[in-house]
Amino acid sequence: MEKEKISVLNYKESFWTKTIELTIMALVVLVPIIFNPYCITVFLPAKEFAAEVLIIMSLMFWAFKIVSREEIKFISTPLNFPILSLMAICTISLVWSNTFFISLKELPLFIAGPCLYFVVTNNIYNERQVKHILNILLFIGTLFGIYGIFQYNDMEIFTLWQGNVGRQRVFGLFGNVNYFAGYLIIPLSIAVPIFLTAKNRIRKILLLIGILTMGATLIFTFTRGSYLGFGVAVIFMFFLFLLSRGKSFIKDNKRLFIIILIVIIAVASLFTLPNPLNKPGTTISKLKERVSITKLANEISFRRRMATWKLTTLMIKDRPLLGSGIGTFKYNTLKYQAIFFEQGDNRSLYPHGFADKAHNEYLQLWAELGIVGLAIFIWLIIAYFNYGISNLKRERNEQKQGVMIGLMGAVVAVLVDGLFGFPLHLPATIVLFWLAIGLTVVMELKNNINTKKINISQFKLYLYIVIIFLTIFLCATMMRPFVARTYWYYGEKEIKNQNYDKAIEIYEEALKWDPYFGALYYDLGIIFTQRDLYDTALNYFKESKKYCDFPGLPQNFAIIYLAKGDSDKAIDSLKQAISYQRNIQTMPPLYNKLGNAYLRLENYELAEMTFKNALKIDPDFFSSHYGLANAYLRQNRIDEGLIELKRVVKLAPDSQEAKYARDAIQQIEQAKLKAQPTKTDN
Repeated sequence: MEKEKISVLNYKESFWTKTIELTIMALVVLVPIIFNPYCITVFLPAKEFAAEVLIIMSLMFWAFKIVSREEIKFISTPLNFPILSLMAICTISLVWSNTFFISLKELPLFIAGPCLYFVVTNNIYNERQVKHILNILLFIGTLFGIYGIFQYNDMEIFTLWQGNVGRQRVFGLFGNVNYFAGYLIIPLSIAVPIFLTAKNRIRKILLLIGILTMGATLIFTFTRGSYLGFGVAVIFMFFLFLLSRGKSFIKDNKRLFIIILIVIIAVASLFTLPNPLNKPGTTISKLKERVSITKLANEISFRRRMATWKLTTLMIKDRPLLGSGIGTFKYNTLKYQAIFFEQGDNRSLYPHGFADKAHNEYLQLWAELGIVGLAIFIWLIIAYFNYGISNLKRERNEQKQGVMIGLMGAVVAVLVDGLFGFPLHLPATIVLFWLAIGLTVVMELKNNINTKKINISQFKLYLYIVIIFLTIFLCATMMRPFVARTYWYYGEKEIKNQNYDKAIEIYEEALKWDPYFGALYYDLGIIFTQRDLYDTALNYFKESKKYCDFPGLPQNFAIIYLAKGDSDKAIDSLKQAISYQRNIQTMPPLYNKLGNAYLRLENYELAEMTFKNALKIDPDFFSSHYGLANAYLRQNRIDEGLIELKRVVKLAPDSQEAKYARDAIQQIEQAKLKAQPTKTDN
């Protein structure tokens, strides 16, 4: 390995400093790798738990270091205040959150990254530490690049998730191709400028292998947002090189740029000129189709994101200043989607979905933390690049320039990717994003250390005990949702095997670990509804509603209220259930139930309108024709009612409704005959 000098502060390392360094390395290695096949879902909960626990551990070691040295050292940087402000607004948003416990559960993941930043800037301060962390990161990124190539060629190492097809099969150990691509652009962005500035030939070769493998796998993900993120990062890094080294950068790398130009021309030819490599079904043809503007405009996933962005703006309009609270987007999305689909022709123009993320970090941040939270984040990013670019201009060490440019390029890649995804909600990306910001600051630290001596000799033992117990408490708290999801996995298995009593037992145990887990309450409500235990089911659905909002939740409320004869509450739930439907074809049965509820309340005009709404969607829905006949007859509109009854007989002659309709028709006709004047009367 090349001996490249990075002139950051050189303090004497303590045992605790080395332990913190190892913990940061563990974050870089374990968070992207770890998964649990016996959990719902397999990947994200384990990664979130690992990230949170390891960051808590790093904070614990930092606290041990403070106690052992009896001094508080805190690095003063231009980013401290904006980052602390971001942590504060996330925490304070619990006060006005419209779902307190959802925000409380989401909070640790949001503040974990900023905590990592402070751990890094206050404990990573020499050449060896920076190099080791970056080497580990690039090594893991290269391994993922190799693994992605294997996955693309159907050479899966693990058998747990075989059977994935198409674009989704290249997902590394992330469970989702977009998550994987969003991770890869970070080590890839860091590797490119380090490769350009490296002097050691072996190191250059190793970096080139990493770039090629990660780059190939990124291509195989066919993820446009990550393509854009990396592409913008490359352009940004090129300008940073020009800024720091001027025209000499182009002169020094003339041969490399010529090679790159030749490669670009060759690749462009492969894409544009007919040849065997771009025939239909090849990787190149798939890539061309994937990045086509026409394809993008007509793609369901893009139109779905457009709908999500538009409904997010409705959230923002309602609470523009402070938002609805951290992590609450997923709780509000169905309600605002229903409002959005009621406007104009939106339901026919945009596909339905259940987006628990806005697929745009900035819109979601605005919706959850308001313009105040968004402004703080923008302030943080501006302060970061101002600090990084200012120091880059003064730096003359080429290797150090390469590292700084790579770190800033990685941050740009994530920020651009955040326009179309949610990388700052994914634990592996969160760790690397804040690590990149922290290491950028570390690269140019000067004598801006605030040190305060504290006389705690007689309290050291007690402080160690307090720190240990606090760490155990926090780790146990982070573990509880993860354990609950593991129980959920086993409960789902029992439901599939129709062992409902066992499933109930497992779910109840899971709720002891996480009493704010809405999905568990929902599943229990379904089980008890199927057993006609409506009061028990209703209690579980009410608990579920506190912590989540599912498309089927209002419909299940309606089923119970109808069974209990509570028509008023059933009507409210049915209206919401209709607005939550994925497509209009599933609405007629719900409209029919709603119309019958109005009939029971003797609100015949609303019943008539509701049955007609069902028939607009499905003119042959005989149950609504029968309901409409009842509405007409109860308004004494006999002729119209008779027409609808005859339609029921015609559409479904063997149905129970048709039997009732024939009886009603006979009674009506007999009544008409009796009402006719006789000859004697004449």
